[in-house]
Amino acid sequence: MLNWKQLALTLFLTSCASVTYEQPDLPFEEISQAQSQIANTKFSDLSKKDKKSIDLLYERAIDSLGTAAHDFCEIYSEQSLCEWKFKLEESEIFNAYASGQNDITVLTGLVDGIENFEELAFVVAHEIGHHIGNHIAESSRNILLGQLAGAVIGAAVLGSEGSSDDINQLADLGGSIGRLRFSRAQENEADLIGIAILIKAGLDLNKAETIIVRMAQEGSREKRSNFFDSHPSSPERLAYFKMNRERILKGEIFPFLN
Repeated sequence: MLNWKQLALTLFLTSCASVTYEQPDLPFEEISQAQSQIANTKFSDLSKKDKKSIDLLYERAIDSLGTAAHDFCEIYSEQSLCEWKFKLEESEIFNAYASGQNDITVLTGLVDGIENFEELAFVVAHEIGHHIGNHIAESSRNILLGQLAGAVIGAAVLGSEGSSDDINQLADLGGSIGRLRFSRAQENEADLIGIAILIKAGLDLNKAETIIVRMAQEGSREKRSNFFDSHPSSPERLAYFKMNRERILKGEIFPFLN
């Protein structure tokens, strides 16, 4: 019979995110090159965009993807529906997210904080990648299992002396751990799918990768949004972007893309 430690470990491990496309290890020199690019890239201050400019940039980014996401989904996904509902929502927060049944929301604060439509196109393609990878359902499952593991540990450790509030706090902690374990693996996979979609759409990936450099610089500053808590903004992400671009272009992954 499993004791409480074994049960908690089992629940925790089963809450790990699963991915279809594993990422290879990064050579140190590629990470170092990405660090150097992030450190040495200088961005000019962006003037605040008016509503018309935001709307135009948003529409251009969505339109630029054309049928690329649908075509990719038809080949590489088991989803029955390869269509997405896009929404531009008024908010000063620098964020975008996937939710529900193929819903993707972009906040105006994100559009206001970028320079070119290719940056936004990559963010949108990344969020599409979450849907194609079935990450929404995975995230809900991981949070639930994390909460269950936390509650089991709380009940076992605290016993009769523990209050329901104490156990609930441990359950919430477990849910947070489950959410974090989701984010790393699935965020990387969503990037991979997003890159493939941009290549299929014929977009300039040198301009698209600018958003990663921008995020890496912003992510190290005190003033940041919760976008950086769930979206990786490290040199490794930039290095993976470059590596995966080459892998896809060489036909090492997604061979039916071209």
